[in-house]
Amino acid sequence: MKSIAIFLLAFSLMTILPAMSQDAQYWLAQTESDYNNGTYSLALDDIEEYLEINSSDLWAWNFKANLLIKMKRYSDAVDSFDQIIQLDSSNYQAYNDRALILSGGMRRDDEALESLNTALQINSNNANIWFNKGMVLEKMERYSEALEAYGQATTLDPSLDRAWYRQGHVLMLTESFMESIQSLERATSLNPKNAEAWNDKGLVQTELNNVAEAHDSFKRASELDPSNRNFQENMDTAAAVLGTGPERTIEFQ
Repeated sequence: MKSIAIFLLAFSLMTILPAMSQDAQYWLAQTESDYNNGTYSLALDDIEEYLEINSSDLWAWNFKANLLIKMKRYSDAVDSFDQIIQLDSSNYQAYNDRALILSGGMRRDDEALESLNTALQINSNNANIWFNKGMVLEKMERYSEALEAYGQATTLDPSLDRAWYRQGHVLMLTESFMESIQSLERATSLNPKNAEAWNDKGLVQTELNNVAEAHDSFKRASELDPSNRNFQENMDTAAAVLGTGPERTIEFQ
C-alpha cells in the first residue's frame, strides 16, 4: 500500500514562521531540531506545545500524524487525522491518509474503506485514492470491486504503473490470464524496475504455456531483486522446463 511521506519540516518552517508569535516560533524550531536529531519523542512533545498555541494549524496536525506513524503509534495518528477532518471536513487527503493507517497499520479494513469512500465523495477524480481503495478491497479479497477501483485509477491516470500492476495481479488471482498479461505489460513498460510485476508476468506466461517468455520475465525480476529467493527459484524452474538448467520439481511461486 502506498506509504505516507513525512513532510520536510525545515522547508515548511521557512513559509510559516513570519506570521507567528515568538513562542510558536520557538516550539517549531525545537520540533525541527529534535526531529532532525532523530529524537522523535521530543519532537512530538514540541509539536504538541506548538499546537497548544495554534490548535487550528492543519500543517502541524498533519506533521504530528506523520510523526506518530513513524513512531508506530497508529491509533494516535488516526486521532490526529480526525482533528484535521474536524477542522476541515473537505480535506480528502486526511480521509485518505487515515484509511492507509486503519488498513495497513491497524487492520481495520471496513473503517478504512469507509474513509476512502468519503474521500472519493469529496474528490472523485483522484487516481491515488481509487488505487488505495483497490488495495483495501484486494486485501479483503473483494476482487471484482478491487478491479473496478483499479480501473478507475488507470482511467484517471494512465501513467499510474502501480495501479496497472495491482490490476494485473488481481486478474492473475482470478485466472483471467489474457487480461492480466496486458495489464502487467503496461505496468512494466511504465516502470521497468517493478520486480514484482515482472515476476507476475512470468507466472501468467507460465499459465499461458509461454515458458521461454516466462523465463525471461523471471530473470528480469531476479536481476532487479537478487535477494528474493522466489524470483530465483522461478527462473531456475523455467530454465529446467526449457532444458537449459538443472532438473527439478516444477513448482512456480
